[in-house]
Amino acid sequence: MTRTSEKRTATRYEIERRLAPHVEEGWAEAFVIELRLLDAPGAALGAALAEVESHCAESGEPAAEAFGDPVAYARSLDLPVEPDGRWEVVKVLGPASAQFLGLLLLGWGGSAVVLAGRTGEVAPSVDVTAGMLAMIAVFGVAILLFHRFGSAVLRRVLERPVVSFLALAGCMAVLVVLPVLLDGVLVTLPAWPVAVVGGLVLAAGTVWSAVQALRGTLDDPIVSPLPGAPQDVPARRSRLRSATVTWLVPALALVSLGATWFLLGR
Repeated sequence: MTRTSEKRTATRYEIERRLAPHVEEGWAEAFVIELRLLDAPGAALGAALAEVESHCAESGEPAAEAFGDPVAYARSLDLPVEPDGRWEVVKVLGPASAQFLGLLLLGWGGSAVVLAGRTGEVAPSVDVTAGMLAMIAVFGVAILLFHRFGSAVLRRVLERPVVSFLALAGCMAVLVVLPVLLDGVLVTLPAWPVAVVGGLVLAAGTVWSAVQALRGTLDDPIVSPLPGAPQDVPARRSRLRSATVTWLVPALALVSLGATWFLLGR
């Protein structure tokens, strides 16, 4: 195994190696993933993993022989699930929703401003169509459904990644097509205020997401009850995912505005 491969393996099994060093890494990973998909809280997951670790450390028996298939064993435990309250839903969906809405408003207003600069229009405006509002509504429904059935969706993604990618592409196509099909103008708004409001909403959503990532607001760390075991294990890949999600939409907004200026502003 090369040094790069060893580094990737160490990063991949960071949690499993620290909390369950006597358990086979692949078995522990599958066990943890299945319990996460079952919405088991971190404390309960840590206790279940600690039981496996304790047995394997004392007996020297591999987890696969002692407990069987990790997915089947995880499902047999029937661990408690903590339902999310209303504020939890807001904390989870709020930043992403604000970023998406801000991206749309900034894109619509910014495009109109850039185009007006090319044509010499003094007061650029944005025609708000039924399709644009439908796009926002469909996104809102989709993100609520994903939050409600997120575990089932993630399970399908893991089981059928190609089909899941095609389904996601289809959903994105629907969002793109809606403004084209439903092009009836409902109201006309000045472009500059739309762009400014969009930028502010995008910035607010980004700051909200960044603060949550920094404080670990949405983290549910795996907590082990074993004496001397790490009580908080922030995985590097989790921090990387949080940072990527936080800054992806602002980066997309900058790229979109840059492309618009390049294509329409020349």
